[in-house]
Amino acid sequence: MKEINGDLIIIQARMSSTRLPGKVLQPIWKGKNLLDLQLEKFQRLGTPLVVATTVNPSDDAIVDWAKKNNVEAYKGDEQNVLKRFIDCARQYQAKNLIRVCSDNPFIQSDQVPYFLNSLAQGVDYISFCNHSGIPAIKTHWGLFVEGVRLGALERASEILETHAEEKFYSEHVTNFIYGNSEQFKIKLDQAPEAVDSRSDLRFTIDTPDDFQNMHSLLQLAGSEANLEQLIELVDANPNIKSVMRQGIDQFNK
Repeated sequence: MKEINGDLIIIQARMSSTRLPGKVLQPIWKGKNLLDLQLEKFQRLGTPLVVATTVNPSDDAIVDWAKKNNVEAYKGDEQNVLKRFIDCARQYQAKNLIRVCSDNPFIQSDQVPYFLNSLAQGVDYISFCNHSGIPAIKTHWGLFVEGVRLGALERASEILETHAEEKFYSEHVTNFIYGNSEQFKIKLDQAPEAVDSRSDLRFTIDTPDDFQNMHSLLQLAGSEANLEQLIELVDANPNIKSVMRQGIDQFNK
């Protein structure tokens, strides 16, 4: 175990997805899986990184992947994801955290240094938002990370001990924090112009149809396309946009 004493990127990953089990380790493009694609992006930043998975035996495969790729792995609570994040951060003695959802093949990494700097300046939670001020995690984009301080997660956990919706908030990690701006210092920055007013884009993977759709987009764009190029390709391919719309209609945010 490496001691961090500062900043940490935490990739949230598990094998037991209800709609598409094992999706994070299933090859999606050029023999690479979702974790491979994310690792390539975030390792370049030089910020310590850990994959936070669960104690479920099925997630031993993620630990094996981490060992193979010289990545730190943490096994924590399967149901209480908030507790998993807190325990992981404490183990590595990290204070400022970047949360990454592993089912997003086109996740953007360039905002990470800015987010970490904002946390170091005392912000509890930082995220991009859309034109209506809704945090990116509550949109269907699947393009951006979140930044949160360990202290804010710990405070949220304490408050939730007697909260009627403790189970819901513990599963969604940061939801309670950005939903209670009177108790936490929240910073929501406008998302890049290419996406901030777009409600028809969905780059996340929940279902086999999503997986195939993102495979098709990776075939066209590769993993290094910038945001503008990515969206231009989506707009030029009605079939890809149609599957995105089906997912948006199917899943509430």
